[in-house]
Amino acid sequence: MKQEKKNDVAVLLEYAGSRRGLTFLGLALSAVSMLLSMAPYICIWLAARDLIEAAPEWTQAQNVSKYGWIAFAFAVSGIILYFAGLMCTHLAAFRTASNIRKQGVAHVMKAPLGFFDSNASGLIRGRLDAAAADTETLLAHNLADIVGTIVLFLSMLVMMFLFDWRMGAACLLAAVISVIAMFSMMGGKNAKLMAEYQAAQDRMTKAGTEYVRGIPVVKIFQQTVYSFKAFQEAIEDYSSKAEHYQADVCRVPQSVNLTFTEGAFVFLVPVALFLAPDALANGSFAGFVADFVFMPYFQPSFPLRLQK
Repeated sequence: MKQEKKNDVAVLLEYAGSRRGLTFLGLALSAVSMLLSMAPYICIWLAARDLIEAAPEWTQAQNVSKYGWIAFAFAVSGIILYFAGLMCTHLAAFRTASNIRKQGVAHVMKAPLGFFDSNASGLIRGRLDAAAADTETLLAHNLADIVGTIVLFLSMLVMMFLFDWRMGAACLLAAVISVIAMFSMMGGKNAKLMAEYQAAQDRMTKAGTEYVRGIPVVKIFQQTVYSFKAFQEAIEDYSSKAEHYQADVCRVPQSVNLTFTEGAFVFLVPVALFLAPDALANGSFAGFVADFVFMPYFQPSFPLRLQK
């Protein structure tokens, strides 16, 4: 019977042992902290609404200070929960990386001598040390950021369409373009290029380790890096692939990504100008202005989370 292949993250979490539950607890705390961090934006909207409705009698807006303290409380609570969540994910990630290194070394110790003839020691070291460090970053930071971004996106949909779906759609259009640009850099045919890039990095790491071990020979016989042909070719191959990916693949999509994530007003302002006459005619101009003030404050927080 064919066994079902486990998810990569599930395999990594098995190395966490007794601290596996801390990862899920940390992700939950990260999601809750993201929701709490959005509450201050709602308080800003409520304060702006009261001020606009009370204008020019500003003293009649008596709840503004209350909204300020509520926003402060939610912001501090969000920071505390996010810190607690990162503590949980870090504890689990440290245990995972440690167990990966221990089990990897134990496996290498049992390998026959022929294994070391066909696998360079530099590559083995990179797998045991550098790869374990990468899993530590993934479990400690990246997973929490991914969960927070998903929660932010869903709650952003609810909030923006709750206030004014037309202006919310205008702001989300910039986020959609940003996501498409990022997928174009990493997905499709570029996924193969990323695999080649990682393979070139592994070859350079392997050759670099052998070069460091040969430094005494270099010093004694006054040789250069060009004497180590494999290392030189690995550096040049990695350099060419990195330059190609940065200059030819990422230049246009990344420019589009940064342009639209930082300039969402290019869609918001025309929509607001289109809606303003109807709001003025219907007597709901104060609410319209409050919604328009809310969008510029809230929308910039999404690109910052998305870029993580």
